[in-house]
Amino acid sequence: MYLGKMVEIGTDEEIYENATHPYTQALLSAVPVPDPAARESRDRIILTGDIPSPANPPSGCRFRTRCWKAEERCSTEVPLLAVPEVLSGAAKHESACHFAAVREPAAA
Repeated sequence: MYLGKMVEIGTDEEIYENATHPYTQALLSAVPVPDPAARESRDRIILTGDIPSPANPPSGCRFRTRCWKAEERCSTEVPLLAVPEVLSGAAKHESACHFAAVREPAAA
């Protein structure tokens, strides 16, 4: 959930193994890893951008001001919870992202 809206719904296994929403991916990348070797090699997603006010959320996708996948469409169209068509073979759970099929953050 982000700013009062569900962004991804699925079983724990579906979410942990195949998160499709960028907010979920960022949250999971921040989970502490007890193994020092694994901790060094993992990829963290550090969110940048403006943190919106819950009292005045942005138009379109509420996460767009911090999202590396955001494009013009995200500012005007609210994404609906749906199984991403491109990933329907792998992801069987719903994600509220226009670009859920895009898996990697943009290079900084």
